[in-house]
Amino acid sequence: MSRGTRLALRVGEQLVGAGPAAPRTTARASAVLEMRESGSTYTWEEWQLLGHDGSDVWLEYDHDERELTLYRPTESVPPVVDLSGLHRGRQLDLRLDGRPHRLTVRERGTGTVRSVEGTFAEPFVPGQVVEYADLTAHGVVVSVERTTGPLGPVTSVYSGRRLDVAEQKRLFGRRLAPRSRSGPVAAAVAGAVVLLFSFGACQAARAGDASCTPRTVVTSAPTATDPGTADDGSTTCHRRTLYGGGGVGK
Repeated sequence: MSRGTRLALRVGEQLVGAGPAAPRTTARASAVLEMRESGSTYTWEEWQLLGHDGSDVWLEYDHDERELTLYRPTESVPPVVDLSGLHRGRQLDLRLDGRPHRLTVRERGTGTVRSVEGTFAEPFVPGQVVEYADLTAHGVVVSVERTTGPLGPVTSVYSGRRLDVAEQKRLFGRRLAPRSRSGPVAAAVAGAVVLLFSFGACQAARAGDASCTPRTVVTSAPTATDPGTADDGSTTCHRRTLYGGGGVGK
């Protein structure tokens, strides 16, 4: 894996999907980006994959939400060139590759490139700032990114979808995203905590404290919105999609 990345992937590696007509891609470059908000830092990574058929594919993995998204460059009508009006909650009617969509802006912000490995199709270097907006509608995820390079500002639009483990194996031949923390070890720890809590409650009851009863402690974690950062007043959800120089972003 590249420095700072978490996907089970290396720059230069070839991936072969499942089935007789399996897609074949090569990892060309990767970048790690971060966004700072309200004293916290949110990180995600971008990968550019080149298909053996000449296609251009992007993978984005959100380190906080643990979601893997597949993106492809798309043409939008009307073209999106100014992100300043894409405030959170705004609805936007766009035709993406000829199909109409009513999209809702879920997140808008800026990210900074922390590290780069390999060579992207467009200049993409550490320290570069990327402005982005994430939109969604009926399972469609759209990322709009604006960067400034040697040739001036560039705005790109990408459409994509979340990839579960089955899709990762079908497209790339194996699971790329790391396994969730909530596995057998986490389950065992949770079970031990419950047993310890119950034991303590029983001991207190035996000591004559009738008001001491087992309690259920619910720990709530931030829930992800699709596809970006959302704040409903009680829960904050952060979604990375970013990129610059022809990539995808957070």
